[in-house]
Amino acid sequence: MEINIEKELQSLKSDYNTFKAELDRQETLNERFFKSLRKRPAMAISKEIRDRMLGDVVTVPMIIVICIGIDWPILFGILVSLWALADLGVSLWVSRKLGMDHLLNDDVRTVTEKIAGYRKFYAGSLIAGIVPLTAMLTYIFMHLYARTDDPDTIRLITASGIVSIVLAVVITLLQYKKHVKRCKELLEQFEER
Repeated sequence: MEINIEKELQSLKSDYNTFKAELDRQETLNERFFKSLRKRPAMAISKEIRDRMLGDVVTVPMIIVICIGIDWPILFGILVSLWALADLGVSLWVSRKLGMDHLLNDDVRTVTEKIAGYRKFYAGSLIAGIVPLTAMLTYIFMHLYARTDDPDTIRLITASGIVSIVLAVVITLLQYKKHVKRCKELLEQFEER
């Protein structure tokens, strides 16, 4: 009788160890699965930052070439380039500060704070960009109007400017809406956990 109890205890212990190992393996699989689910919106947010910085880097030489090519004042090119470099610096600083490269390596609270911080930065940068953008567009239109006396050309410049500005605003709002949706998806995934 004692031998049966001992064998049964050993069998139960063996079953328990097997069950525990299987449970640990399942937890690891679940953790990988949840991390992969979160990775898609997190990668999209990181990609937004990289694309923004790439756009800033490309802007600098392009605006100088454009200014030289169409005989515009180089001061305009320098000012636009400084704006792009400032945006690049701020984007790089925020990316490093929030640790967006290693977004999913922290605990839920830290990740949530990082995402909220990035959303705040993104909205703030759009609002802050309105002033230099308005100054740049005003300069462009004043310069174009000064180059022509023909009323039809002036109407064409005005119409194309209005269409371009409206199109740029719509694209920016759609990108912002998409950005907010990605951040929300990521935050919801962390809240579900």
